[in-house]
Amino acid sequence: MSAKADPTALMTDPPGVAPATGAITPRAVALAFVLVIAFTAAGCFSVFLRYEIIGTGYLPRGAVALLLALIAGNALLRRLPRLNITPLTARELLFIFLVLMVVGAIAGQEYAQHFYLNLVGLVYYATPDVVAPNVYLDNLNPMLVPSKDPAGSAAVWAHEGLPPGGAMPWGAWVRPLLVWTPFLLAVYWMVLTFAALLAWRWEREEKLPYPLMSVPLEVTEDEPAAAAPLLRGWPTWIAFSLPCVHYTLQGLHGYWPAVPFINLDPDPKWRFTGPMAAFNGVLLWLRMDMVGVTYLLAAEVGFSLWFFFLFRRVQQFVRLSVGVNTGEYQFFRLQTTGGYVLLGGALLYSARGHLRRVLSAAIGSVRRGPTDPDAREPYRLAVFGFLAAFAFAVAWCVYFGMRPIWAMTQYVFFPLVGMVVARVICEAGMNVYSAPIGGYVAGFNEALFTLIGPRRLGPRNLTLMTMTSWCQIRSTATQNAAAVFQGYRLGSDAGFPRGRVMVLALAAIAISILTCHLVAPWIIYTWSVPKLAPWPTQAGLNTARGLGNLINQPLPMTPTDWLAIGMGAATTWALFALRRRFVWWPLHPLGFVTWLSWPIERYWSSIFVGWVIKTVIVRLGGYGTFRKLRPVAFGLILGMNVIFVVWLIIHMIWPGPPGILID
Repeated sequence: MSAKADPTALMTDPPGVAPATGAITPRAVALAFVLVIAFTAAGCFSVFLRYEIIGTGYLPRGAVALLLALIAGNALLRRLPRLNITPLTARELLFIFLVLMVVGAIAGQEYAQHFYLNLVGLVYYATPDVVAPNVYLDNLNPMLVPSKDPAGSAAVWAHEGLPPGGAMPWGAWVRPLLVWTPFLLAVYWMVLTFAALLAWRWEREEKLPYPLMSVPLEVTEDEPAAAAPLLRGWPTWIAFSLPCVHYTLQGLHGYWPAVPFINLDPDPKWRFTGPMAAFNGVLLWLRMDMVGVTYLLAAEVGFSLWFFFLFRRVQQFVRLSVGVNTGEYQFFRLQTTGGYVLLGGALLYSARGHLRRVLSAAIGSVRRGPTDPDAREPYRLAVFGFLAAFAFAVAWCVYFGMRPIWAMTQYVFFPLVGMVVARVICEAGMNVYSAPIGGYVAGFNEALFTLIGPRRLGPRNLTLMTMTSWCQIRSTATQNAAAVFQGYRLGSDAGFPRGRVMVLALAAIAISILTCHLVAPWIIYTWSVPKLAPWPTQAGLNTARGLGNLINQPLPMTPTDWLAIGMGAATTWALFALRRRFVWWPLHPLGFVTWLSWPIERYWSSIFVGWVIKTVIVRLGGYGTFRKLRPVAFGLILGMNVIFVVWLIIHMIWPGPPGILID
């Protein structure tokens, strides 16, 4: 499934044969870790109080803005040599961005926005009028939550506010945080090590394009001697100004409605009846950054992303035409599940030779010479690190009451899903995307609930699998695996030793989680749940109700459900086979597995616009014109990231209207 030879697809040259090793300087590490603390704290405030998430996406907006700020700082230092401060090198800038990208979503949808609210929400809402305590709370190990008493101070003060003179109940939180933290770190280490097993193959053998990573690589070129060529050209800044001007007007309109602006996110006004109702709710939003990203993608990938979104709507049209008007989301979700299983298996099968070499090198049966292309790959650390993390996560789950078979099933499924998500990002460049095979309560663990059966799992396993999903599995916007694969690619381009990147990334993750431990509960108790942003306000209640429904109203698999899984697997296999057999085949399997969930609903029209622009330019002007206009795409991407962060800061200082973007 390697990238086809599209002259527009590869934004940067793939790593050559073992680039010279680049040192990760102590200055870069120290600055990166300080920024991790600040970035995480800011992320917690933004997600809980505004729900404008600074770390959303696989090109985190806050990280891009900080990278540009550091580049601007370099430019200032070049003009002020008397300060005697050496500007940051390109490698230092890339390392800082790498670290911020890996931790970017921890304060948001990947962890913090679920974990703390749900930990007290499951207890607070375990009442007869919401979910009876005997449904899940009575059998829950008390070490996992601040308190098991729905009327206790830990739960009540979070939801009803601190009493006069009351203080944050840190004492109740110490034990659960001490219990959960090693597990959380083991889950992230599992991601880091699993990605290290495949990174060399994806970068060197398959030569995936990693389209989003062209942004940090391009903007740091020539540093510290001079600004990057991209940033010295006027097309970049003209394009940069477009989102900045537009969203400045939209932001001002929120405070002063007389300020005019063009609404790029219009609500659909049409309402069809009959089979045409399949096209109700189709959004025609325009996101300039996604237009820019699509321009940088291989043409077949851009085409497939919007084509399969519409193809799903056509399927729904056919279903309504023949009188099937129920269970549509379940039908498409299970098709996607079948596609994920098939695609995950295909990716592992195609990498079997590489994985055999990895295992052989790890156990010492194959000796790598210093001139071997993968001589510096830390295969032993990756293999035994993954096995240790897997064993610890499973043992932790079993200790607290999960059956071993389901704990192992969960953490076999987890890295495979992360791998497919990472493949979508590293090859198709979706900035926001997560596995569209789950639901609100437990993320893609709900695919396991459906396949295994809630009755077979039982209340205790359902509860624990839901709680453990709050770290990564529950996220509907990102999966850490994709950020890690991208970070490894940046590290390869900079010549960083992979093993050191792994260890430093884990250290950054630990710092971010510990920062969340301090900041997130403080925000929750200081403001109280009803005064948080709309989504966090409902998080605990919706999770408790959803878990109660899973336990009390289990839905068995039907023949139609199994048919949908088979259809999804067969479709993915057919796309995979046709793409390998026919060079001209235009449809990519990744388009099929991204056809569902909110990111593609919101971004499909922007992807279509970007694909049309690219196709017209290549057809009329050729690849030379395409390359000349690449700075325009980068300018749109950079402008969107910067203006979003500017308005996020303004909104935190000057509370007012809703955010300028819906993500």
